[in-house]
Amino acid sequence: MNKFLPSIAILLALAPPALTQGLELPQALQALPNTLDWKSADLNYESAVRQLEAALAAQGFKLSGGADYTLREGSGSGLTVSGTASLGVLPWSSSADAVRSAERALERAALTRREARNNLYIALHTQYFNLRQAQTDLALAQATLALRERQLQIVTAQNQAGSATLSELLTAQQNLDAARSSLLSAQGALELARLTLAGTLGLNPQQLGSPTTPPEEPSLPSESLEALLQRALAGRSDVLRALSQLRDAEENLASAERDRLIPNASMSAAYSSSGNSVSAGLNFKSGVASLSAALPVLQGTGSGSPAQGYSLGLSLSVPIFDPVSDSRIRTAQTALQAARQALETARKAAELDVRQKYQNLQTAQAAIAAARAALNTANQNLRTAQARLQAGTGTSVEVQAAQVSQLQAQRNLEAALIQAQLAALALQNALGADFTATLGGR
Repeated sequence: MNKFLPSIAILLALAPPALTQGLELPQALQALPNTLDWKSADLNYESAVRQLEAALAAQGFKLSGGADYTLREGSGSGLTVSGTASLGVLPWSSSADAVRSAERALERAALTRREARNNLYIALHTQYFNLRQAQTDLALAQATLALRERQLQIVTAQNQAGSATLSELLTAQQNLDAARSSLLSAQGALELARLTLAGTLGLNPQQLGSPTTPPEEPSLPSESLEALLQRALAGRSDVLRALSQLRDAEENLASAERDRLIPNASMSAAYSSSGNSVSAGLNFKSGVASLSAALPVLQGTGSGSPAQGYSLGLSLSVPIFDPVSDSRIRTAQTALQAARQALETARKAAELDVRQKYQNLQTAQAAIAAARAALNTANQNLRTAQARLQAGTGTSVEVQAAQVSQLQAQRNLEAALIQAQLAALALQNALGADFTATLGGR
């Protein structure tokens, strides 16, 4: 690729003044963490982090306090203060289920964030090289316009001398008009490409530098296609999300079945003395243990001696006929079947996507070889035109036309290299790669 850079540099030198400063691709990539799309993906992930924190807090230790004031006729008033502590201690508690669900949601949020970052990474490459191509197209359109103007001048002079027909003159004029239209189109495309890239990076379009990093020719992965398919199934975001949702469905079914089988049972123990009381309880269905204490700070007169002593309690409620719970189980079973099918669909789609991206890269590599052959032909045609000019058998306009053809061939080769590089990125993305690990990704 290096031997083509001088001619590309000539094209880039014809770019508008707004693009006179260089912008390297690594420099543009380092700006990605500051873009709005990147920050939006981070916020979505942080939202899942907060939900997990809330689920952990709901499962953890809780302490509450209260007061009870009573005014009775003939016996004065009474004030009792109390406190209650509770903690989820059994693994099948609803709070434990919520924590596990939030953990899986956080895993999916991380996968979604990685996917969004990868898409932004590829989009930036596309926009960067689109701007580079638009710049080259503008310079090529300017060179073509100069050639068409020179050709029209020659044909006009020949027509006046009687050696060119009116039809030839009209054809030359049409070619010039087409070149002017192409120049306007190239100018508009360059402006749009600059605005698009500047918008992604959050920069002023006038401050956006000229893209100076050329595309690189990629190579096919060294692994076999079957090995690549296995890597994709183990690392793609969509497959891993579907697997996480399957685990959610399995957990929901297990929770529904457990809720149907476990009776609503609770144990309690209490001790009271002189109005003071301490009680502890455990609810087997909710999995929550609690400890409470009450202390009278103001007792009415004539209320008698408060009872004292120990007490134990056990309550049990066994669901015999519970259509609501049975319906929940059937719903969870259906959701599990749907999640299994969704996982299988995601795997098949992933396999097809990898095969397609692999084929696209192979096709793009073949296009590079064809573009190189066309450039070699254009180089030879230019050398021939220059030799004929020196020998007096050719004209300067023929050399100018050969130069434009050479520039067009160089542009086509760079376009083929860009398509191949983007195809390689698309393949790596289909395999589940993380492009942003070196850009502040976490």
